[in-house]
Amino acid sequence: MSLGELRAALDGIGGLTAEARAHTLVAAERLSEAARILEELTARAGTDLPAEHLSRAREEVDDVAVALCEAGELIGGLGAGL
Repeated sequence: MSLGELRAALDGIGGLTAEARAHTLVAAERLSEAARILEELTARAGTDLPAEHLSRAREEVDDVAVALCEAGELIGGLGAGL
């Protein structure tokens, strides 16, 4: 593999990492909205709906987004160092 091919591969991986991070941000927003709706329904209906599970899922998605951001920065740094 040539240096140019390696750079191209790293660019591709960086792009996919950025795309995955964007998807995690959308997922986080949707989980927050779902948790908010379930909390409202719980208050209205007086039943216990699993809003806290969605909030925990949101936290996990946030952690994934951070990891993807860090991975993207590392990949970018590796590509820049070539």
